[in-house]
Amino acid sequence: MTEVDQALRERFPDWQADPVPGFVKSDEPQAFKYHGYCQASTQVRGEFQIVSMLTGLFWKVEHSAIYKPDPRLRGVAGSRVMKQRTQEVYDTLKAFEEEFENVLRRDPFITHSVDDHSPE
Repeated sequence: MTEVDQALRERFPDWQADPVPGFVKSDEPQAFKYHGYCQASTQVRGEFQIVSMLTGLFWKVEHSAIYKPDPRLRGVAGSRVMKQRTQEVYDTLKAFEEEFENVLRRDPFITHSVDDHSPE
C-alpha cells in the first residue's frame, strides 16, 4: 500500500489522498482513496480505490490460478501454502458475510435506512 501511495502521489501530485482510517486511532490506515481532476479537463473527476482494485485482482488471480488454472499456473493450486492462504481468504470472506447478515438481522434500522437511501 505504501508503494502504491508513493507512485500515485508522484504521478498525480495535485490529487488528494483520502485515508480510510483503522478501527482505532493508533491503527495504520486500512486503505487510501485518491481523487482529483484528470489532466485533460477540470470538469472530469476520477478516483482510485486501491483496496477495491486489489480485491478484484485477487478474484482474477484466484480464478486463473486456483479455480480454473491456466496451464502455466497449474503448480500454484498444488502448493500447500497457497492452499492454506486461499482457504484463509475464503474463511475470512465467509465470516464477514455471515456477520454482515447477522448485523442486519439484529438491527432493523440498518436495513430500513439502507432502503431509504436507494434511488427511486
